[in-house]
Amino acid sequence: MTQRLTAMELRALIQQTAAYRNAQAILTDEWGSRALANPLFQAPITVADLQFAKDLQAAGVSTVKLDFTDYGAVQRWIAANQQYLTADDRAWLQRPFD
Repeated sequence: MTQRLTAMELRALIQQTAAYRNAQAILTDEWGSRALANPLFQAPITVADLQFAKDLQAAGVSTVKLDFTDYGAVQRWIAANQQYLTADDRAWLQRPFD
């Protein structure tokens, strides 16, 4: 069963807001290339970005898969994106496995 997006998430999807673009960058593994495009300001990934990415997948909006339920997949993703993650991000990603 697919999950429904919240009204705010649906609005962000329709309007292609920064929040949506951030979530898509996470799912398509393009956060690093976005950071390289603007070396003066490299925004870290936020828990909100991660949650939106997870919700987009659960709603079936994104076909790109970052398996948030697979410990190995999450650990590999953390290792590959460590420079863009805060301690809170890592904790949020690892919380289901504690």
